[in-house]
Amino acid sequence: MRAAGRVSVRDGSGRWGLGLAALAAVAIPFAVIAVLDPRIGLLRSRPASEAGNSSPGQTSSTQASPAQAPSTQTSSPQAPAPPLSQGPMPGPPASPSRRPWTDEARPQAAERPCPVCTAEAGPVTIRGTLADQEIQVPDVTAERTAQRERLIGWTAHPDRVPGSAATLDLIGLVYTAPREAGAGYRPLAIDLSEAPGRAVVVVTEQPVSLGLATVPADRAGALGVESSAAFTLAEGRPGLLAGFRALPYGAAEVAPVLDPLRFGPGTRRGFCEALRLWAVQFGLPAGRTRYTLIENPTRIALAGEALRTDGTTRGRVSGPRLARLCRA
Repeated sequence: MRAAGRVSVRDGSGRWGLGLAALAAVAIPFAVIAVLDPRIGLLRSRPASEAGNSSPGQTSSTQASPAQAPSTQTSSPQAPAPPLSQGPMPGPPASPSRRPWTDEARPQAAERPCPVCTAEAGPVTIRGTLADQEIQVPDVTAERTAQRERLIGWTAHPDRVPGSAATLDLIGLVYTAPREAGAGYRPLAIDLSEAPGRAVVVVTEQPVSLGLATVPADRAGALGVESSAAFTLAEGRPGLLAGFRALPYGAAEVAPVLDPLRFGPGTRRGFCEALRLWAVQFGLPAGRTRYTLIENPTRIALAGEALRTDGTTRGRVSGPRLARLCRA
């Protein structure tokens, strides 16, 4: 019989009941953590492919602590961990939904052409017919090709154009009167004899035949053309043109005639892009340009700042106002 001041851990059957209960209370949380912790993963069976695709860092860390494997196996005998190996283990492949991407399994992106790679320049597209094939017209590709080659022969070397003029006049042509019966291109004579410091760029949407008078007579690069229709020169000579952009001769786009009756954001944007191109071509700032819209002209003469014509002048924008228009 023990003293009354001491407490016995044995129950009535002589077992250590209280001690076992305390031990279970301490051990149960650790057992739950060992079962549920994903880092230990006793309830998750590792597929063979996952074990094979494990990174070298993971394998080395697992080999560096071999004491963890026996403790894991004894904690949950129902789900033993797979044995460690130095390389991939044979086994059924993982399902496509769970298989990690590898170099062999990763889908290859479609190859896209390099936008800056050097490519052989293709031939110039000559528009022998209209873009809308619903309107049937004769094929004049051979004629357009011959016209373009002839105009190129009359175009000045690009080094002779910058600085050849102090002011650039863009002249938009609007034709409201029908051509005479049997007439070909609309004739337009341009006289720069009294304006040696000015150059002209004609913007037109109808076929025209241009004549140019200059002083000296062999002045180079005094005339440029921006046209959505074919054009020609009445009396061509080498070096007369400063350049040209025309849809029938292969240009991708040209400036529209800037007309107040059909003015819009698209019209202004296309016109201003052409204005900047021609200003750079002549080596001039936008403030040294002027635009004049003329209806049904056959003659245009410049004398200093003055402009005379037999047509009707419908508007003029010059200098800073034109530069502000294109900045807006």
